[in-house]
Amino acid sequence: MAKALTFNMGGNVFCAAPVKLERKKVYGWTNLVATDRLGETCSIAYLSPDDALVIPSGGLKQATVDEAGRWIDKNQLVAYGEDGEPLPLVPSSFDVTITLSETASEEEFLDNEWESVYQLGAPALVEAVGDLIYKFDFSYRGGANHCDAYLMNTPNGLFLFAGNRQEFPLLTLAEETVIDDNEETEEEIDELDFGMF
Repeated sequence: MAKALTFNMGGNVFCAAPVKLERKKVYGWTNLVATDRLGETCSIAYLSPDDALVIPSGGLKQATVDEAGRWIDKNQLVAYGEDGEPLPLVPSSFDVTITLSETASEEEFLDNEWESVYQLGAPALVEAVGDLIYKFDFSYRGGANHCDAYLMNTPNGLFLFAGNRQEFPLLTLAEETVIDDNEETEEEIDELDFGMF
């Protein structure tokens, strides 16, 4: 069974298991299968840099090593912020109760780049959220990274949007330009020979 998120709104507790909305679920997908002359399915393999070895699929993996070439596990790595200080670790949102108290405007909601979208099937939570948009911090696995998450109702159900706020600058003219209607301009326009074009 899928893990559930626990929400607290005004002392009322709601549980809902998020279902990730993926592009292939919305638009469908196709698989390209390569076959040999006999119709047998081909498998992927890689050549080593010196072309001496054929490496089957799954035989290569990325790794992090230290200066001496020793393997480093991911749990040994430390994330640092722009100020050079270690970033604080946050727990997974599945391991804590999420308090829904902060609401967001539609404009704030739209000023995001979405990383993930989840559908929540919790009728009681749908009714509690109503027409408001709730904002909270969301971290799927825990660690140094977290997203801004928004919980909102749509005609197709309750959705959790997880992403990061973006700045969208608006471009405008620095100052208005006024075109004067004077006789010289009108005379110049009248004297144009459109046959030249």
